[in-house]
Amino acid sequence: MWSSVRSSTRPLLRLRRLKNPSRTFLSSSYPCIDAWNKRFDSPLLSKVNPSDMFLELDQKYQSTGSLSAVDVDIFANTVRDDERSDELVDILHKLRLTMQTTSTLDSTHHAVIRYFLERDEKTLWDILNDRLNYGIFPDHFSYNLLMDTFIKQKNFASAAKIATLLMLQEDQEHPICNALAVYSCHKYLENTENWGPPPPSPPVNPKEEVVRVRVRYLRNPYFDDHFDLTDPKHLVGKTFVFFGKSMDDALGRSLILRGYVLWGKFESAAEMAQGWFDGNIEGVVYKEVLELVRKDLEGVDEQKAGEHLQKMKEVMEKLQGMILKEGDMEIQIEERVKKAVAEREKGDIELQCKLYEEWEKTRMDHLQKQLIEINNQKRIKNIEDMKKDLQVRERLLTFFENEEKLELQIEEKLKREDEKYGPPIELKEDEEDNYIPPEVKQHSNKTHI
Repeated sequence: MWSSVRSSTRPLLRLRRLKNPSRTFLSSSYPCIDAWNKRFDSPLLSKVNPSDMFLELDQKYQSTGSLSAVDVDIFANTVRDDERSDELVDILHKLRLTMQTTSTLDSTHHAVIRYFLERDEKTLWDILNDRLNYGIFPDHFSYNLLMDTFIKQKNFASAAKIATLLMLQEDQEHPICNALAVYSCHKYLENTENWGPPPPSPPVNPKEEVVRVRVRYLRNPYFDDHFDLTDPKHLVGKTFVFFGKSMDDALGRSLILRGYVLWGKFESAAEMAQGWFDGNIEGVVYKEVLELVRKDLEGVDEQKAGEHLQKMKEVMEKLQGMILKEGDMEIQIEERVKKAVAEREKGDIELQCKLYEEWEKTRMDHLQKQLIEINNQKRIKNIEDMKKDLQVRERLLTFFENEEKLELQIEEKLKREDEKYGPPIELKEDEEDNYIPPEVKQHSNKTHI
């Protein structure tokens, strides 16, 4: 009876989800928009002109090759216009090339992410995905804000991209981040058109001329199976495995099983499933995940996968004969997101509002330290200039008293130069250059007469 009730209500639940075109889990107060916009009222940021500041930062980098982390933070927190996008990207890259990149403030990461999230999502992903050149890393609040925004837009591909960053950073400390990451990847797999594998490299034309370049050494090919992953299914699969291992239940095991398959680790998936079968775990995985795994295996190259794929299929048949977990995985994933949001959302909002105030104080403290350092450098330079001036004046005033001593020093210096470079070469006058034709002589004599 209960099975018939579940089967009859499941389609209704799915229809109910489809009716909500802008699904979101976080409340409208979570972004803390009012608290974030208060930064423009601060005595410091309210006086900054982003256009003039960009020119100053660019000139400083061109002349000294360095930038101040607090100056970049001020610029990142004051830009509002869309046309400042390229300028902000340029300044971030230049800061990354300096030693001050290690002093990048937390508010800089947050400001950059919020700016590009509102104006240019493509550039945002380029920056987040190129950590070497830009050095921008989201915090937990930013992760939640990014994924929830993309989920609300039904842009599950972008939400899944953000979720994979958590896996790459091996970060599972925040429950809302973990739940949203799993939900984003699960929804992305329903439609993978917006994020596909990178295009293959073009084939080499044998008729083209080969250009050989001498290099100092050749790097051996290396694939770390983590940061080098580029295929979306591999990234999403490893994300499932990463978060699934922190869950000791049917949902976690289901995520691990499907994750290994998407990742292409059929041997690990078969060993894991065989252990579950030997342990005779009741409700080991969701019945739904077995169908999803079968669909994921349809496009796999059997020759490339080898015997591990066949072993995986055999273990799948064993799992099919066990008592599996009934229900809808998506509903369970959504419930976990709701539970995490109910427990942590209020605390996140309070903490973030406090952080905004602390960031303003931290920015002022760093700026004061920078001004003190600049003043100290000016004083040191002034003292050195005064010393040089006093030395010159002392030489002028004591010249006649130390004339003999100075002459001896000059002779010793010339002697050392002769020993090092040899005696000076005497240059003979070029007779041809000094030759005066007879006509000119006669003409000159006549003029004198």
